[in-house]
Amino acid sequence: MKKQNVLLPLALLVVISLLLPASLLAQPRAGGGKNPSRAAGKPFLITGRLPHLTMLLKQQWDNPALALSAEQKDRLLTIRKETLAAVLRIKQELAPLEEAVARGIMKGETPQTLKKQVERIAALKTEATLVHLRCISQTRQVLSPKQLSLLLTATAGK
Repeated sequence: MKKQNVLLPLALLVVISLLLPASLLAQPRAGGGKNPSRAAGKPFLITGRLPHLTMLLKQQWDNPALALSAEQKDRLLTIRKETLAAVLRIKQELAPLEEAVARGIMKGETPQTLKKQVERIAALKTEATLVHLRCISQTRQVLSPKQLSLLLTATAGK
């Protein structure tokens, strides 16, 4: 009786493993199986040095000291929406390229055979960085110098 209790789950595991594609049984992907666009990390060339102003503004949106007008809020929302859409599009293209290069080099491909993919990755990261810089520039144009200073001061400790 005990043999049957042990054999049934074991048999189910064997059947399931035979039905699953081999890719699911292989070693985990870089990034721990997370969403590929997140596993790739930040898509920018410059990280940790440039503020994400629209994200900071979102945190301070109703701060009375900042005193954003309705017109400013509308313009800032448009900037944020356009920026996030552009960066998401880039990340979705970037993640599979980075994965392919990592997989390729580990399978024995040469740097020369991966060069075009690496150059595309560089171009996408350049594009994302320019999107980020445009976002900062446009946001600075919407805010007064005092508002910008208050925003950066209010979020400096975060």
